[in-house]
Amino acid sequence: MKNAVRTECEEITDCKKAGEALNQTMDKLVLVNEKLQVVGSLTRHDVRNKLSVVTGNLYLLRKHLANDVEALEQLDRMKDAVRQVELIFEFAKTYEQIGCEQLTNRDVGKAVDEATALFSDLKGVKVANKCRGLMVLADSLLRQIFYNFIDNSLKYREKIKRIQIRSEQEGDLLCVVYEDDGIRIPENLGNKLVQECDGVGAGYGWFIVRRICEAYGWSIQETIEQGGGTRFTLTIPEINRVGKTVSPQ
Repeated sequence: MKNAVRTECEEITDCKKAGEALNQTMDKLVLVNEKLQVVGSLTRHDVRNKLSVVTGNLYLLRKHLANDVEALEQLDRMKDAVRQVELIFEFAKTYEQIGCEQLTNRDVGKAVDEATALFSDLKGVKVANKCRGLMVLADSLLRQIFYNFIDNSLKYREKIKRIQIRSEQEGDLLCVVYEDDGIRIPENLGNKLVQECDGVGAGYGWFIVRRICEAYGWSIQETIEQGGGTRFTLTIPEINRVGKTVSPQ
């Protein structure tokens, strides 16, 4: 009996030590993560300031070399390189935020409206938002998903006139459907949504979309319509990975 009690006490002590060690490890990970975020934020801020100087000088050089076609082509390449750096920074900033916020009930329609408002020119495309009042478990990055969808439609679709975001219920699954009526991008550009980040500017956005969906416990699928147009379907289980219920309205 004494041996059994001693063994049980030892097991309890070991569990406490293991718990304390785990807590210490988690505290260290949190500290390391905070340091990385601070360093990343400061680095991006400082480099952006330097890029502003580069951009300003490029503008002045274009004015001085307005008649030099070859020089202007080289300056355009430099401008494109600066833009690529800015895209990389935006990717890094968003990627750092994935999984950092606690998931709460979010209005899908509001996220769509916020994403749409970020575009100064929709090129005459009408956005039909049929998800206002639809609540899902997500964070502030929900807007980023729809921003990337709209951005893709405007950049890589031809003859596009309408974008629609709607929802539908399939058993225990809630589906948020994004559709456009444009002609598909050329095949040589590849499917940026289902590929990993490939170092091309367009690839960063789709990498982010996938990772955000994974953090939410959602799945994403692309469907090419036979008569033209593309559909992205976000499938949301009733109970997601963190065990909370999605509440459509």
